[in-house]
Amino acid sequence: MRAALLVLTLILAPAAAASDFAYTQKVGAGDTVIDSRPLADCKRASLPGARCLPAEEFLDPQRRLPSERDILWLLGTAGLDGSEAALVVGQDATSRDFVAGLLYLAGQKSVRILRGPMPRLDGRAGGGQERGMVRSAVWTAPMRDSLWVLGVDIVRDKPTLVDGGGPKPPTANGVVIADDAYLAIARFTQLRAGLDIAVRVHPGSLAFAAGGAR
Repeated sequence: MRAALLVLTLILAPAAAASDFAYTQKVGAGDTVIDSRPLADCKRASLPGARCLPAEEFLDPQRRLPSERDILWLLGTAGLDGSEAALVVGQDATSRDFVAGLLYLAGQKSVRILRGPMPRLDGRAGGGQERGMVRSAVWTAPMRDSLWVLGVDIVRDKPTLVDGGGPKPPTANGVVIADDAYLAIARFTQLRAGLDIAVRVHPGSLAFAAGGAR
């Protein structure tokens, strides 16, 4: 009996592991909606209970990410602690996928991405909740450190690099690179959540390709 249970666990484990980051066609009961549209649009009308987290909140003018500590603090100001089943929605696919990927990399327990346009919002729809100036929750989920690859790691380990705008990689464990963190993380989401390819991501720029490091 114990052997049978072990076999069943091994069969189900890959599906369970993959189910925490995926695209979906519907809004599920109990989902915490993360609206990645521009703040003004989110505040005007969004899905019930939505938190407004546009991509711009996480990026400087050069599309660089803040420190890990600042990312987690920012998520706390949106009332997130990482234990929620997040559903990321938005009109712009790249922005939506960037926000979803960053949440997943930060350790969000479960991240779904609503594929295609948002459901139609009528004039009675309430607006989403803008994040506060101070934390209303403390992020407690451990970051998925194994999925982040820095420039020094690339120089040292020389992993297979995946062009952020190119086709899917021929093998798993490739490292997604792009011109900036925004494009790299969006492409990471498309490959890992959309095609179930076990890629990682370099959240910097292509500058390291000439021997530099982030």
